[in-house]
Amino acid sequence: YCRNPDGEPRAWCYTTDPNKRWSLCDVPSCTPPTTTTTTTTTTTTSTTTTTTGTTVASTTTSTQLPTCNTPELTDLDVLDLRTVLKDANSNCDTALSKKKVLMIGIDGLRADVVGMTPLPHIARLKNMGTHSFWADVQSTASAVSGPGWASMFTGVEPSKHKVDGNGDLTDLASPTVFKAVKDAFDMKIAASVSWHPLVNDFIDNEDDTTLDDSFLASNDNTMAAKAKDWILSEAYDFIFVDFDGADAAGHSLGFDGYLESYQNRVVEIDALVGTLLDAVMETSAGEEWLIVLTSDHGGEGTSHSAYDKYNRKIPFIVASNSPRVDVGFMPLADPGSQMDVLPTIMYFLGGESAIPGGLDGQVFGFKEYTRAPPPPPPGSCIPDANNCGCASEKQADYRGNISVTASGKTCQAWSSQSPHSHDRTAANYPNSGLDANYCRNPDGEPSAWCYTTDSGTRFELCEVPTCDTA
Repeated sequence: YCRNPDGEPRAWCYTTDPNKRWSLCDVPSCTPPTTTTTTTTTTTTSTTTTTTGTTVASTTTSTQLPTCNTPELTDLDVLDLRTVLKDANSNCDTALSKKKVLMIGIDGLRADVVGMTPLPHIARLKNMGTHSFWADVQSTASAVSGPGWASMFTGVEPSKHKVDGNGDLTDLASPTVFKAVKDAFDMKIAASVSWHPLVNDFIDNEDDTTLDDSFLASNDNTMAAKAKDWILSEAYDFIFVDFDGADAAGHSLGFDGYLESYQNRVVEIDALVGTLLDAVMETSAGEEWLIVLTSDHGGEGTSHSAYDKYNRKIPFIVASNSPRVDVGFMPLADPGSQMDVLPTIMYFLGGESAIPGGLDGQVFGFKEYTRAPPPPPPGSCIPDANNCGCASEKQADYRGNISVTASGKTCQAWSSQSPHSHDRTAANYPNSGLDANYCRNPDGEPSAWCYTTDSGTRFELCEVPTCDTA
């Protein structure tokens, strides 16, 4: 019978096949009790003898706060427990010593290739957390590696961290997530990278005592092999890896989700991601893991600096066995940003109080965290319907009470047909706010207007303020 006497990921047996020594069995896993909460009340009675010989009993009652069990990563990987995680009680307080982080950066990973290409190991991550295939890169510099990685590491725009390209990496002026984690939690941190400036010019240049180990790889295979060894050693709490193959393929052959050469390189990277996940599964018993995967930029043609969505949209995945992490996808209106990496990791490790101030990124994928609405794109209207009208809408959105024209003529009520008859009525334009005699724009005039009470002037534009832009 299938058994597990020695701590393998699940039940197994030796086989009767001389070419296959042993194999795991397909034994169903019990559903972990992720939704179970308990409240323990302890009552202690003590007796005290007074000086007169009277015995007095006193009772003290203490209540232990609810706790919950975090499912094992191996269970999430074997079974489809998305529903269990989604409904799980998020009031968990896992000890810091049991929390681990794996941060995966894939240079030049276009969003569409992840959405279209069979990538089984990235799909494993997607099914264990919150994902977005339409996340944003930073917005104040070109979509090149320097500002992209710097914003990912620091949680702020290039206008704050001061890295605008690939030639000023050592100008980094904001703390990295590695320094923040080391200072706040004194965790063991290691980084294995294929693009060496990530360690040399960013992390070590900031503080060469932040990393407990680092490896400057010559290719993605040796980079991933070193990271796998670190995971299996269980010596580190926070491991960062950087894959460079997709970016290299894009520059030489083209960034294109439909291009076979680019797809093949991403498939190879996915397989290496799988080796890291397998190592995590093998060593994660009793631990709560956060795995973050994203990119510094996308790409188009053989470059990625143009200001368009091929270059500035990237995948972003936050996976975990923590019941605090939601399961599903981010809404299109708030797809997340590479600047969310730092606050998300700090929140996982230490809660909201651990997040540094002044960040442009937000916590990504946690149930109990309410994200602020994303800022409007540069140049877009900041609406204030009661006081101004958006120029982009020709002030059709205005709902204030100005009721005179620019020349000072009093407006005719929209419900009135005197002195001017018309068909701009609330019945004909029900969504245009045609109330009383207020200035409105129901029909696409240059700005808000009204019919006038002057029989010699049928209508005039009004002097309604134009709303500011972002």
